[in-house]
Amino acid sequence: HTLHNTKRNTVPQNSKPAKDKNTIIMTILQNCKLTYFGIPGRGEATRLALSIGNVKFVDDRVDFKNWKDTKATTPWGSLPILTLEDNTVIAQQRAILRLVGKETGLYPTSDHCKAAKIDEFMDATEDIGSTTMKAGLGMTDKAAKEAERAKYCAQGGPTYELLKKIDTQIGVNPDSDFAVGDSLTIADLFIHCQCNSLTSGLYDGVPSTTLEPFHHIMALRKAVRSHPGVMKWYKELEDANVTVPPSYGLL
Repeated sequence: HTLHNTKRNTVPQNSKPAKDKNTIIMTILQNCKLTYFGIPGRGEATRLALSIGNVKFVDDRVDFKNWKDTKATTPWGSLPILTLEDNTVIAQQRAILRLVGKETGLYPTSDHCKAAKIDEFMDATEDIGSTTMKAGLGMTDKAAKEAERAKYCAQGGPTYELLKKIDTQIGVNPDSDFAVGDSLTIADLFIHCQCNSLTSGLYDGVPSTTLEPFHHIMALRKAVRSHPGVMKWYKELEDANVTVPPSYGLL
């Protein structure tokens, strides 16, 4: 993807509801800039949270060919980074997502137990990528490496077993298809994006059907993807001719 900067509008759901759905409720996030590559990856959950919260922000997409020059300017040599209007810079995916979640009503500010459960899901789900990357580590033969990845994702494999645990814990929640409580949180956005990434083609050898055995994960992904704020986000990308992998499409 090429550099793609856009501004989007939103309403934080932990604030007093606006009389007009287009009214902007001010937060420290207004006019912030989220910098990440031109792929969903580790930036997508935050983009979705900003869209759901109706936050006006700059979607700053870095071309991979420019990353070498950009890397040294980031706090930790990684993306995403969030730059606030006062030039405060926040780095690290989950730190950014928690801040945005607090400002948009998608992460509790007073219910610390619920916040911990949300963190628990994000910490566990973060391991999907690292677990899958271990498959075929050190192998030079592409076909053998892809076969090992597929084995990891099959029943009894490490990736499969991790997904099974996540699926089971989502199912413990009696209130909804979401991971925690009866409404959408950043845990759901994180699970949604991490699972989509797994089957997006980013990991060679991972079958596109890997998630299908997991009923609760599939139900959560469907609930997230059908959320009006998420629908809005992908419609805006479509209108801007920005493509995303099929795994991020409607279910």
